[in-house]
Amino acid sequence: MSGSGSGAAAARDGAATPPRLVAVPGGGNGRPGQRPVRVVVFLGVADDVRSRVAAALLAHRSKGRVRAVSASQVTVDPDPAVAASLAELGVDLGLVTSQPPSAALLDAAELVVVMGYDEHDLGGGRRTEDWCIDDPRNKDAAAVRCIRDAIDRRVRRLLIRMGVALPTRPH
Repeated sequence: MSGSGSGAAAARDGAATPPRLVAVPGGGNGRPGQRPVRVVVFLGVADDVRSRVAAALLAHRSKGRVRAVSASQVTVDPDPAVAASLAELGVDLGLVTSQPPSAALLDAAELVVVMGYDEHDLGGGRRTEDWCIDDPRNKDAAAVRCIRDAIDRRVRRLLIRMGVALPTRPH
């Protein structure tokens, strides 16, 4: 038996458990009182399914320290399997609505995360990331959970990079 087989299994098992987070005291700016609003916009390209999932997870994980916005030109009804997979984590997808993207919204964002492939350049000096994630609509429950977990891992890493949360060691 080769070592690569056991390494693949360990990597697969490790991928199933995203890093745990600890909130950074002071919300990231170190000063008491009113904090500036930090905004992350998740821009849905084809529709708002992935952007709503990401915004719901960021809002849940940041505990109010970051404003998560879902933006898309096309809004669709939530897929029941997607809503159910988020409910397993204590996240209510129904609390997240999408709004049409606008220059003002994108300019106010600390980061714009493009959910899917988009050939248009957002330009304007905006900080952007592309998260090429599969669309969870019309997938079976196991596939939806896998996609949800992939988005959740990216959200957790984003919060760490923003200085809003610190990773913790697994127990």
